[in-house]
Amino acid sequence: MPNYIGLFSPSIRPLAMVLSLGIALGSGLGYGFCKAVFDSKQHEQSATNKLNPFSRVEYEQLKPEMSLTEVRSILSQGIEVSRSATMVTFVWANPDGSKITATFDENYRLKSKEQSGLK
Repeated sequence: MPNYIGLFSPSIRPLAMVLSLGIALGSGLGYGFCKAVFDSKQHEQSATNKLNPFSRVEYEQLKPEMSLTEVRSILSQGIEVSRSATMVTFVWANPDGSKITATFDENYRLKSKEQSGLK
C-alpha cells in the first residue's frame, strides 16, 4: 500500500495524518451508530410483535391514503427499509415470518400494501 502521507511537506504531515485518522474513525463510528439504531428498531419491533402479532384482519384495515400514524396505530412502529425523494417503505414482521410491506408517499400517505404468510 503506498504511503501518501510522504507526499505532503513535513509541516503539513501531522495535519494530514490527523485528518486521515478522523475520516477513518468517523466512518467507523457512523457505521456503528447506524447499525446500532437499526438493530435496536428491529429488536423493538420484534418485542412488540411477540406480544401483539398481527393477522390478515389488521392487514385488511389498512386503506389507501391512511397516514403512517394511523397505520402504526394498527400494526406498531415498523421498520423503514427504503426511502427515495417521493416514497418510503416500511415492513412489519411477525415471529412466524409473516409480514406486511407498505409504501407511503412523501406526505406519509399509504400508496400500496402487500402481505406474505398472514393467516
